[in-house]
Amino acid sequence: MTREGVVPGVRLRRLDEEGLERLLALAVADADPADVMPPGWAVDRHDEFRRFYRGFLRDAYEVVDGGRTAGMARLTTEGEAGLWLARAARGRGTGRAVVRRLLEEAPGRGVRTVVATTTTGNVAAVRVLTALGAELEVVGGEVSARIAVPAEPPTNTEPATDPAQLLPADPDLPATATG
Repeated sequence: MTREGVVPGVRLRRLDEEGLERLLALAVADADPADVMPPGWAVDRHDEFRRFYRGFLRDAYEVVDGGRTAGMARLTTEGEAGLWLARAARGRGTGRAVVRRLLEEAPGRGVRTVVATTTTGNVAAVRVLTALGAELEVVGGEVSARIAVPAEPPTNTEPATDPAQLLPADPDLPATATG
């Protein structure tokens, strides 16, 4: 983790058809069906998964951690945010990094406040939202969170010693030899 508590290498990639297939494989192999789809979905209903996520491709991102698909995040132009992570990606700061990335994306989408909902039982999500300055409202078992989007994105004050560190690695591009 970096000083700011963000896992380096966690990034958001716009969800496309290829990413949708990676998410489906991840959802089947390493996620709770209730986390990735509305109630009632079963891992053998692949077409239902595809239809559901195609419905909001313009707002969806594939979460990539260390070059591997780790989950899905979304941010609508109204500021509604959501995410799910594979079991293997949990507990390492990935969720916090994803929410920070969504906050960085928000101004470009015209969003001034990001809103998210979860349950009181999702302690990890509540901790992430609280740590990032969300105002929480709890009604029954539901938690509504509002995070004001900073006017300017936070900057990394640590200088990069290697120019390659200035840009995140893109696993979709072929590696080039240096020398």
